Amino acid sequence: MGLSSLDDMDASENDTSIRRNFESGRWYALRLRVAEDRIQAWIDDEAVIDAYIGTRIVGLRPGEIELSKPLGIASYSTTARLRRLEYRLLASAGEADPKKELMH
Repeated sequence: MGLSSLDDMDASENDTSIRRNFESGRWYALRLRVAEDRIQAWIDDEAVIDAYIGTRIVGLRPGEIELSKPLGIASYSTTARLRRLEYRLLASAGEADPKKELMH
């Protein structure tokens, strides 16, 4: 798993790539935080990605993945189910914290 694409490299080719086994039938809590200069990800409460993106090219590989803009979760050679998706906007530097305004 990892982020696609960073510096025109897929998740399998860039420094966010990690191998992880997932137990079939078990639900996992995923959390993703995207800030101006960093993308972070957690599985359950374990930090699995902490990527500085301030000087990197963040994009998508060419092809059908473009249909998943602005956010997509993909599974490779398996299936995945999603439930209880939530998102909230992060405060910019100097702004009030909008964490109370949770959107579904």
